Amino acid sequence: MGDKIVMKDNFFFGLFRKFSIYSIRSKMTICFLALGLIPILIFGLISYHLYLQNLHKNISSYSEQVIERVDKNLETYISDIENIMRLRSNYYFQQYSKLNEAGDIEGNRKYTVRIWETFDILKQMKTDLIDIRFVSSSGSTISCYGRYWVDISKEPLHQELINKKSDVVAIQPPHLNILNKKVFSIGQAVNRNVKGDTGIMAIDIDVNFLKKICSDIKLGETGFVFFEKDGKVVFTPQSSDKNGFSNTITQNPKLMDSKDGSLIDSINNTNYIITYKTSAITGWKIIGVSPKAEMTSEVTMLRKVFFWIITLIIIIILLLTIYLTSVLTNPMRKLRSIMKQASENDLSIYADIRTRDEIGQLASSFNKMMNQIRELMDKIKDDQQKIRVMEMKAMQELIKPHFVYNTLDSIIGLLEQNRNDDAIDIVDSLGKFFRTSLSHGREVVFIREEIDHIRSYLMIQQFRFSYKFDYLFEIDDEIYNFKTVKLILQPLVENSIYHGIRNLDKKGLIVINGYIKDDQIIFEISDNGEGIGEEKTQQLNRIMAGEEEVEDQNMYFGIRNVNERIKLNFGSEYGLKYQSKVSVGTKVVVNIPQIGR
Repeated sequence: MGDKIVMKDNFFFGLFRKFSIYSIRSKMTICFLALGLIPILIFGLISYHLYLQNLHKNISSYSEQVIERVDKNLETYISDIENIMRLRSNYYFQQYSKLNEAGDIEGNRKYTVRIWETFDILKQMKTDLIDIRFVSSSGSTISCYGRYWVDISKEPLHQELINKKSDVVAIQPPHLNILNKKVFSIGQAVNRNVKGDTGIMAIDIDVNFLKKICSDIKLGETGFVFFEKDGKVVFTPQSSDKNGFSNTITQNPKLMDSKDGSLIDSINNTNYIITYKTSAITGWKIIGVSPKAEMTSEVTMLRKVFFWIITLIIIIILLLTIYLTSVLTNPMRKLRSIMKQASENDLSIYADIRTRDEIGQLASSFNKMMNQIRELMDKIKDDQQKIRVMEMKAMQELIKPHFVYNTLDSIIGLLEQNRNDDAIDIVDSLGKFFRTSLSHGREVVFIREEIDHIRSYLMIQQFRFSYKFDYLFEIDDEIYNFKTVKLILQPLVENSIYHGIRNLDKKGLIVINGYIKDDQIIFEISDNGEGIGEEKTQQLNRIMAGEEEVEDQNMYFGIRNVNERIKLNFGSEYGLKYQSKVSVGTKVVVNIPQIGR
């Protein structure tokens, strides 16, 4: 513990000595802190003040927009209900009223059915509608639930409408209907006579409609909207107003004395932003309640961010000032180290020095030189690869004429012997063979195409050699849709024919296997031919692995071509490997990666 205290004291003592010795650093520290912090503090305080003002303004505006949206939704819906009310002037309703007053029940039957059909259609169109009823001045009622008689004088809507001079709508707050379902009702007077007697058309609407339009808005995490009239709560979402704040808020004097506005009220030591507006069509006051802390939570976060930014800037300015002098020499040391690495054949090195002085210019010249060296190296590699590709294409061209000439000779021989069917078969196979060989200039083809190619080749050769050999394909279906370099199997099959079974006294057999092993695709071309000795097999495998060079470039020309094309396209870990035994036969194993499925 004592050692740690001594080390800490030595660190601060050394730091203090640096400041006392290099007085310019002290001055630069003060200057950088002043230049860095004063503008940031002024800008931050002004920005914070403006942001706070703008936030309060936006909160108020947002709350007003939410209340306006609820009011608009409510007015739109009630306007739709008013349109439905116009059915009271419909011919069927008028005829029903006349016949109902005349007591003609039988004559009124068809109009009753028509009205019920109309009610059903309206309820299907607006699922919030619970009941639609048409009540005459005498109390005769037709509704979705049937026909019955009521005491119209006890209908709340009737009592309100009878005092109105014009045919305006009246709205009854949420209540229980005859089926004990909570609804609010909208009604309008119908068939008012000279005595002042009037009937009503009323529509009961599910109170969940009010809950729905309140739930569609968001005022913070726990804010909510409710409806009030004459100091009494008309409707409040129970899930949102769990603490029963609605009744307390409605008693606020400022809210009771004005139709529209906003205020901040404290309830249970919590401040709430209350925004309200009186609906012109319903007379209800729409009140939005949101906790002030939720709506202004961004301010607290802003204070924390501002504090940490200032702290970070102070630390950065101190560090930059303390190490400024040592940084001036860093570019020189860095460039010297980079040049040393370059002298040790590390051509990927780059001098990341961006000063505008002589050191920066020297670093820029060094980078240009290294870029030129890398470009020359890349150009040499590209040229070598182009040469190899050209050589391989030349090798392919050397393979093709040899096969074509022999096949054409076979076709001529068949025609001279009048074996026209056999000649047609060979020509057909030759066409298929060349279609795959050309493959529209593609170097990489599907394995299915490569197998079809050697299948055509073997069919031709089987004709040419008078069925001296048979062939067998054992290819797993799962490899057909992978891709490979084209023309890698045909030269190997050709070797099996010409160097393996051509001079056999018995019938030859060539087997082509294809399968997946250890995430690689393996091809095996086996024959029961003469075979080759162990020493020559080992030499072949060394040549294929690149461990031994050939003395004559024409030596093993075809198989070297296939092996190099595989390695060039897929990597040095892929290629050919030979297995052979004299008088038993030879097997060539080809391994390539799984690509292109």
